[in-house]
Amino acid sequence: MEFMPKFKNFSFLAVVCLTLAAGMQMSCSDVWSEQHPGTYYVSTGQTVADFLEEDVEDRFSDFIKILKKAQTWGELDTYGDFTCFAPTNDAIRQYLDEKNLESVEMLSKEDCDTIAWNHLIKTVFYMSDCSAGSLPSVNLLNRFLVVDYIADTLADGTIMPVVTINRDSRIIHEDDSVENGVVQVVDNVIRVAGDFVYDLVKENPNTTLMAAALNLIGFEDSLKLWHDYSYTISYDSAYEGVVCQGGGSDYTIYYLPEKNYGFTILVEPDEVYAREGINDIDDLIRHANEVMHESYASEYALYGDKYDTVWTDRRNPLNRFVSYHILPFSMPAVLNYNPRKDIIDAKVQKTVIDAEDYFETYLPHSLIRVSQVTEGDNQGVYINRRGVGGEGEGEFGRDFYRGIKVSDVRDGNKYEGCNGYIQYLDGILDYSDFIRTDILNRRMRVDCCTLSPDFMTSGARQKKNDNSYTGVGFKQPTNFHSFNSDYTMWVRTAFVSNISYQGDGLDLQGNYDIMLKLPPIPYDGTWELRLSYRGSAGCGVVQNYVGDDPNSLKPCGIPTDLRQSAEENPNIRWRSDKALTEGVEDENQKVAIIDAYDKAMRNRGYMKGPDSHYTSDRAELFRDYNLIARRVITTDYFYADRDYYLRMKSVIDSDERQSVIDFIELCPKEVYDSPNKPEDIW
Repeated sequence: MEFMPKFKNFSFLAVVCLTLAAGMQMSCSDVWSEQHPGTYYVSTGQTVADFLEEDVEDRFSDFIKILKKAQTWGELDTYGDFTCFAPTNDAIRQYLDEKNLESVEMLSKEDCDTIAWNHLIKTVFYMSDCSAGSLPSVNLLNRFLVVDYIADTLADGTIMPVVTINRDSRIIHEDDSVENGVVQVVDNVIRVAGDFVYDLVKENPNTTLMAAALNLIGFEDSLKLWHDYSYTISYDSAYEGVVCQGGGSDYTIYYLPEKNYGFTILVEPDEVYAREGINDIDDLIRHANEVMHESYASEYALYGDKYDTVWTDRRNPLNRFVSYHILPFSMPAVLNYNPRKDIIDAKVQKTVIDAEDYFETYLPHSLIRVSQVTEGDNQGVYINRRGVGGEGEGEFGRDFYRGIKVSDVRDGNKYEGCNGYIQYLDGILDYSDFIRTDILNRRMRVDCCTLSPDFMTSGARQKKNDNSYTGVGFKQPTNFHSFNSDYTMWVRTAFVSNISYQGDGLDLQGNYDIMLKLPPIPYDGTWELRLSYRGSAGCGVVQNYVGDDPNSLKPCGIPTDLRQSAEENPNIRWRSDKALTEGVEDENQKVAIIDAYDKAMRNRGYMKGPDSHYTSDRAELFRDYNLIARRVITTDYFYADRDYYLRMKSVIDSDERQSVIDFIELCPKEVYDSPNKPEDIW
């Protein structure tokens, strides 16, 4: 049964977008709606194995042999939730030709394992529900598969949208629902990346300058890390799960069976450098020297050009320039930096703020802001942008700054390695003094599920499956330190119904005593550190400590009682804006009453939740929700060249008490105490 897919999100080339805008996109949706009410073709009684075996054209006989040799066939004939990307016999034979093999029987057991596992995911994904970007669960090889959309021109000149997996495998028959999952038929065997991420840059003919710089500073060995062989976990914890409590509900937590390192390299193609007069490695070195001498002016005043030719020293300008282009986690597609599209649509008030996240880079004590414009003419993902939407509106009383647009590699060159990905930039990414002291001089709201690169590389952050009451467990993730083991930590599966900043959350249960490394500060100054507060009867009481010496952190105020809502807690005394102004008709008086109460709350060390995000599926704004607040943990002078730590210790002896860590805010004095424009409520 062949039918046309329905597309909710397109990422075509501009010329194709214009063509579809003239009528093609609407016609696809209309045809689907008329021919296939209910979205999916549903077949009852069949399993994935039955579907493949009973195909009337016998298109999958070679794939079946591979599945049986890999000993995965039995699973596909029983209960479960699978997405099976099934290559046709033609696809298998093309693969065999490339390997100079005459038949499937010549594939080794290991080859069959790799092919089978690469085409199976233990979560159901209908393509008609998927946006461009990586699928939010890994396959059985622990790799992400990337969904993309291309335009295909038919013999009669008609332009048709086509779904691809990892850009090379087209889905030619989609969303066949069966009892234990869904089958997606593909025209090409999905390839397994074998190169390291370093090699992707080195072998790309369009990135010769970045390749030369990476080689000069000696990063090859660092960028070839992959498996963490020191990691161990029990079989039960990884595959059978651990039951914990979160928000009053039982959660089944599955720990990672293995731990891997990952990298994402942000690369300017040579043509981008050429536009700025940078044509060879010497030009790039001069550019790096100019930018970094200014950005690190105090060091330059002390050392001069001492390190300018010591390429492997982390203080070398070129070393710093390249390091700022490397992220210590895998990011399969640019749309995955920010929350999933369904989360953004349900939770973000896009007229006042863009979806945003902050990530530490490989350059010590540095970070980038990644934001996504989802509407208008300038849709895309940007680094170090200042503005809301695509119309050029600034923020915090300051002018708009476009930033650098980041995009997936679509020029036919490899973009995926076994330990990471490369992405293209449309401008030169500098950690300049302007970026540090102007663009990043802003309130930085950091989702706690981005605080460890392990959360990102593993796919735990923004993970999606059919059961919201699940999560990915972690023990000692990077950037975290545990003072005991008497607790459970997990990243919650992301759902629009979860009452949290981005639909997921970092949960703790038990007698936790953990320390995390805070995101870096871009410049020296007075900053306010805030932590999200969400009260619930099942939560505990936590004491916070902050400082730059992990062995001597200072306690910050009295413990925070998370057992009460923000409204019930006498230390917070939250009241809704509506309750405060009930019966008041004059709008100016309403504003004055609300402002006065906000200031009184701040004097008590708390703020209402941000007015830019909804609790769940646009139900209620955080500011109006009585369980939520922000606690000001400390206001202090922070130095940009130091690491800072936050320790959270449960002061109630209980195995059952929990805490949900949602987001952290770092806000400079220039924003929270601005004499010209008060900090907004967003």
